[in-house]
Amino acid sequence: MDRVQLKMDAKAAMQQANPHPALVSLVYMVILAAISFVISMMSGFSSAFTALVSDPDAAAAIYAGMMIPSLLLSLVSTLVTGFLQMGYTAYTLRVINRQPAGINDLFAYARYCLKIWGLNIVMGFFVFAWSLLLWVPGIVAMYRYSQAYYILAENPEKGIMDCINESKAMMYGHKMDKFVLDLSFILWFLLAGITCGLAGLYVTPYVEITNAAFYNSLKYGGSYQQQYGYGAGYGGYQQNGYQPNGYQQGGYQQNGGQQQGYGQQGFGNPYQQGYDPNYQQGGPQQGYTPDGQQNNNSNPQ
Repeated sequence: MDRVQLKMDAKAAMQQANPHPALVSLVYMVILAAISFVISMMSGFSSAFTALVSDPDAAAAIYAGMMIPSLLLSLVSTLVTGFLQMGYTAYTLRVINRQPAGINDLFAYARYCLKIWGLNIVMGFFVFAWSLLLWVPGIVAMYRYSQAYYILAENPEKGIMDCINESKAMMYGHKMDKFVLDLSFILWFLLAGITCGLAGLYVTPYVEITNAAFYNSLKYGGSYQQQYGYGAGYGGYQQNGYQPNGYQQGGYQQNGGQQQGYGQQGFGNPYQQGYDPNYQQGGPQQGYTPDGQQNNNSNPQ
């Protein structure tokens, strides 16, 4: 897992994104802060009213009356926060995949709020259960399920346990890679703290888009994938990656479908790049010879 390449791809994607991820992250953080502020205000009012009343029975009645709205508001805020987090996760995937992305993505998963809430509960329960043994198994479990959000963001119709099990399979042998990747951002987090959160407008999307690139590298073998329409009715997703020299690999099979692969160790097997020498279009033979020179010779049939 090339952490440097993941970060380079994330930075390149941020530069190409419109609007800039810092703006989307600002809107995202303001909404979350507003929700937290409302919850804290409700709790503060409840405590203040209770303290102002000297009669214990009246104080208990006021507290009970404020508790029910507070609980309902907390439930609503949990659902809203959940789909906003999922929306931001989907936004980072769209940015790293060079797809159109914007503020509207934050609200795209509102109708899946109950499923997202359920995913959070199940993952939280599993992490808590493993933490009862020792704190280390709890951390391992947290990394084991770390890709479930991305899986659900790509496939919102997928079941909760399917997302968790797929995350477990994806992270097998890669938990240390993710742990080291997280450690590599420590100085960035310190910078955000020193600047009272101002640097977080850049750090937050940078970290999260890099995490999205990590997910793509696990699932697709490259930092991002790009949607293409092929000729003759073909269509689908192209997997993108880089060779050690930094150049993107690509080619075409004889039937016109696009041939994909990665030359870098750990990302797949190398393949022959270019056009099949035996592929003919309209009579003349076109392609590349094994030595890399283009062959445009006509070969009448």
